[in-house]
Amino acid sequence: MTRTSPQLAREYRRLSNKKGGTSLERQGKDNGVARIENEWGLGGPPYIDDGLSASRYARNKRRDDFDKLVADLESGPTGRDSDFGADVLQLWESSRGSRKVGEWANFIDLLEEKHVLIWVTTHERLYDPGNGRDRKSLLEDAVSSEYESYLTHRRTSGTVTYQASIGWPHGAPPDGLMPVYDERTRALVNWVGDPDRSHIPTELFELLEAGVTLTEIERRFAKAGHLNRSGTPFSREHLRQMALKHAYAGLRYYKGEVYNGIWDGIIPEQRFWTVQSILTAPHRRTTRTGRALHVLTGSLRCVRCEIPITKVRADVAYQCTGCWMRIQKAPVDEIVIGGERVEPDGSRTPVPGVLLKYLARPDLFERLARPGDDSEDVRRLQGQLAKARAERDEFRQAKAASLAEARIIANSLEAKEKEVQQLEERERELTLPPAFLQMVRPGADVWKSWHEAPVSARREVARKLLTPPLVGQAYIHPSPTRGRHQPIAERLEWRRTS
Repeated sequence: MTRTSPQLAREYRRLSNKKGGTSLERQGKDNGVARIENEWGLGGPPYIDDGLSASRYARNKRRDDFDKLVADLESGPTGRDSDFGADVLQLWESSRGSRKVGEWANFIDLLEEKHVLIWVTTHERLYDPGNGRDRKSLLEDAVSSEYESYLTHRRTSGTVTYQASIGWPHGAPPDGLMPVYDERTRALVNWVGDPDRSHIPTELFELLEAGVTLTEIERRFAKAGHLNRSGTPFSREHLRQMALKHAYAGLRYYKGEVYNGIWDGIIPEQRFWTVQSILTAPHRRTTRTGRALHVLTGSLRCVRCEIPITKVRADVAYQCTGCWMRIQKAPVDEIVIGGERVEPDGSRTPVPGVLLKYLARPDLFERLARPGDDSEDVRRLQGQLAKARAERDEFRQAKAASLAEARIIANSLEAKEKEVQQLEERERELTLPPAFLQMVRPGADVWKSWHEAPVSARREVARKLLTPPLVGQAYIHPSPTRGRHQPIAERLEWRRTS
């Protein structure tokens, strides 16, 4: 193609980083000077992508005006006869088009096909995509730009990884923490608790550890007038995301690794890992509203399938999801938890079941409160256990992309299950989970404290106690004959270990 005096030009401006680089205004002025010097007319308004990188390492892959530029060029037989409407594409520098060699080569092919020349302002030169030497120069620029992007990416990611490994804070702190800057350089040096807002995440973690559901916490926060930093009430999902942030415990999380931060956490690390275990447990959500309804779901097991019974049919029967065996719910609850006996005078007398009788044992609180239970060793053990449970639950939910990856996950899960089991056995010798403290106190009425506790807390206690080493694992047997009702107590089997 030979065209010595093109008449119309149209520019594409891009700013990859709003915090640096040549401004869009500067690019426009320099391109305008080039048009005047070359006596080109303006073929149309500029295409502009503000703050969007053309690198393969860019997080935001969309460049709307670049995509529009390509579509306009493709709309007609030539650049002048298409929606592009010009003979020359003006770029401030060649990397403004693309830092990806493949994309840039395809774009040059399109410009050659549409008979459009390329003006690079920083080169002060007009390139013809159909000319072999010009094409070589443009592709060499793309290779150099892509390599520079790689070096920048390596430098940046390496710095971030190092800073994470030494626990240096990064970016804006979560709600409840505030940044501390160097007075001279204004560089970020640390995070500290925000005296005006740290009570919000502190209260959130305390409630979650006590077994209160996110839905209930959302209601309580709204009633207390707690607002997020945008000035609106906290939503359930917002609270969940807040509770997943390691920074509150003085921890730095980066690409799956956890490091000790240089800042002091505003919640104990043990409490953080306990909450992670609660939030990531596979059985946590049993209803679409997130509201726990049934205490014993997950604690009872089917004798046929050897799996937990997690389904309640029409609020009247527990049902196994494996073999669909059913058992009436109310009689089971009465045996395991307890019920009330109506006296001749009409009054009601609590009749504790197997579980509440165990909770009322006089030696249970002594086991909780014996000297040394609040020692540093115990706190460290509980932190390790909560962390191991959270990691185990992540392995349980992991999905493998290949057979090799599935084997790695299976081996990792097996090892983590064994670690959790060993830590649980050690913990059981020293103490019981925090949810018990709501129900087991000196002189407490266990029946009353049980029913005052949130359903989610009661479920947690039931899962901990209804195990072979403690109360026993409750297995449900099917009725021996269809249509014949066997007493519920006879269908319950308690499996215990000494």
